[in-house]
Amino acid sequence: MGKPKVLQLLPMYHPDGEAILNNLAEVTKFQNFDEQQVVEFLADNSVDGIILRAPAAITPAILDQCSGVRAISGAGVGLDNIDVKYASEKGIAILNAPSLNSQATAEHAVSLIMAAMKNTSVFNEETKKGNFSYRDGNYTSELHGKKVGLVGFGSIAQKVAKMLYAGFGMEVTAYVRSISEKHRVAAADISVDLTTSLDRIFKESDIVSLHIPLKKETEKIIDKSLLSLMKKNSYLINTARGGIINESDLVEVLENGSIKGAAMDVFAKEPPPADHPFFKFEQVTVTPHIGGISEEAARKTSVTIAQNLVSALEGKEVPTIVNRESIRLEAGN
Repeated sequence: MGKPKVLQLLPMYHPDGEAILNNLAEVTKFQNFDEQQVVEFLADNSVDGIILRAPAAITPAILDQCSGVRAISGAGVGLDNIDVKYASEKGIAILNAPSLNSQATAEHAVSLIMAAMKNTSVFNEETKKGNFSYRDGNYTSELHGKKVGLVGFGSIAQKVAKMLYAGFGMEVTAYVRSISEKHRVAAADISVDLTTSLDRIFKESDIVSLHIPLKKETEKIIDKSLLSLMKKNSYLINTARGGIINESDLVEVLENGSIKGAAMDVFAKEPPPADHPFFKFEQVTVTPHIGGISEEAARKTSVTIAQNLVSALEGKEVPTIVNRESIRLEAGN
């Protein structure tokens, strides 16, 4: 039995992952993503698996040409760039890499909270301009004693909570749809108050940090109705997915001065256009979706997804197949 054939869409986040993938599989690599080119390639070539990272996407048009594909792997925990439901209908296993970059993303969320409250990016720019006197009358804010509201309470949010509570003495409340015993145990361990009220998070918090996946039910869930509840001196932080925020509503809130500022690592469309409205605000700190790609996380994630994809193609048991039950149900029909 020869090596499995794998289509790679965009470079992996770390060369070690690419080295392993090329050692274990026969790889065709697309340096850029163009849906039509992928469709045409798959129409003429048979592959066993696909590995990709955003902004590459697995669309219905691509899946319609995946007659020989048995498994597809994303590059991290999020799979909003893959049509998982349609892939499941076609019996294709979808893999992800949960929790491998949770430390990196949590640290980045905390760094953005600090950057926002300390106004780091603006002070940096003004100091480089020689405007040392910009410090006069422009105060920063202390983290100690402030209230943080986490939207979501998965592995990343739990790490953020621990850092903020233990490191800065902040009060942490986390929103969950329903409070499970697992949630209660995790919350008690790091002194987090749990709530099922999103309104409470936005009303009471000095900082709101987002940690939920992008799904149909969460798309643009952070809208004017919630943003309007925030304190005038509060900040919004997003290291999750850009699509969970109604960006035009956030722009309106920022223009009105209804909140003090924001820090965004993600955008609804990536890469964002050069004239994205967030860029005009001095009080908004932005980074290019780097939360989960520390050197350590990028290597670990790339190596893991390469190994897991090939293992799945070889029929081995892989714990990170997210649609296992859906495939079984489809097979039973």
